[in-house]
Amino acid sequence: MYALHPATVHIPIGLLLASSLFTFIALRTGRMQWEQSSFHCLIFGLLGAVIAMVSGLIDAARQVTGPQITPDGPVIMWINGHAAASLAATLCYGRIWLMRRRRPSLLTDSTQRNAYLGWHVAGIVLLVLGGWLGGRLVFEFNLGRL
Repeated sequence: MYALHPATVHIPIGLLLASSLFTFIALRTGRMQWEQSSFHCLIFGLLGAVIAMVSGLIDAARQVTGPQITPDGPVIMWINGHAAASLAATLCYGRIWLMRRRRPSLLTDSTQRNAYLGWHVAGIVLLVLGGWLGGRLVFEFNLGRL
């Protein structure tokens, strides 16, 4: 059976990163249409992230239950790191969604805006880290390949 997870991660990663990029563009240019696009990317990115997490759990359960992978081996540590970073990134973007949903005029208040941008930066860092760890699982440990 083909691994589902590698096929489901690219769109959510792109949408969540685009959400952050569009927020920074909105602040730089003053055009709030970018912030509206950012919010839409955020919603669809979070929905895709849930699908990616479910497929990741299914693939991990299927691929690491064999005798070739030991519970204390390096593969399990890499999988746990990837899962933790990706979950933390999703939670950061979930917090961003809540902040934006509760207060649409968030970018006009400097205190709220700084916290909002801080969550975006944390989400970017964790998302890139989770993606990098996932790439290592694919290319170094051959997980998720045919």
